[in-house]
Amino acid sequence: MVASLPALASFFVVLFCVLLMTMLPDSCALTAPAPTLNATTTCATCAFLCDNQRQAQQDLPEDAPDFYQAVFETDAPGCFVLNVTRSWAPLGADQFYTLLKDEFYTVGGGAAFFRVVPDFVVQWGISGSPDETQKWDAPIQDDPVIESNVAWTVSYATAGPNTRTSQIFINLVDNSRLDASGFAPFATVVEGMDIVNNLINPTPGDSNGVDQDLYTEKGDEYIEANYAGKINKVVNVSIIV
Repeated sequence: MVASLPALASFFVVLFCVLLMTMLPDSCALTAPAPTLNATTTCATCAFLCDNQRQAQQDLPEDAPDFYQAVFETDAPGCFVLNVTRSWAPLGADQFYTLLKDEFYTVGGGAAFFRVVPDFVVQWGISGSPDETQKWDAPIQDDPVIESNVAWTVSYATAGPNTRTSQIFINLVDNSRLDASGFAPFATVVEGMDIVNNLINPTPGDSNGVDQDLYTEKGDEYIEANYAGKINKVVNVSIIV
């Protein structure tokens, strides 16, 4: 008997899924950086195949891998994905990995995107928990600038040489002029650019963003008291290696 067209279609869909799953590495490991959306890894584009990897954060390697992803879920709502390439800025990539494992960006109500400057940057990295922010207040040394601050790259915010801690920013446009000031990109946004572009600007007309001293001191309590409904936050972060 000749199989019906719907039956044949179902067969080939199942066959494709089986073949795809056999081609994936067991840990959905990154084998190369993904500089563009078209080069995103399987973990980002086929999340349903990587649920166990997203949830088993306790099984992560102790040290930062050469390549890893951070999937930021926001209350915008929506997610964006960072591909981290350790060779771009080893100290920065290691620090970021440790912060992620410590849930820095999610504890205390979630880190707020406290500075949104259209056609420039989106900045975050003050924890919702003042204790967590203080815990990671010790600065790390600078990395040499290897990659340029082009659109969708991610660098640490600084207060001068060797002052990087936890604050990071996404370059919304080509900000390569920042290279000369020592801002060393360590990652790039490979998915969710539309989410990033739609994050609320909590301080229209003021490019400095919210008062960082008060935010650092009071954490999410300050954000909720002054910017409820006028700012976006991190809801969850998953690490994919």
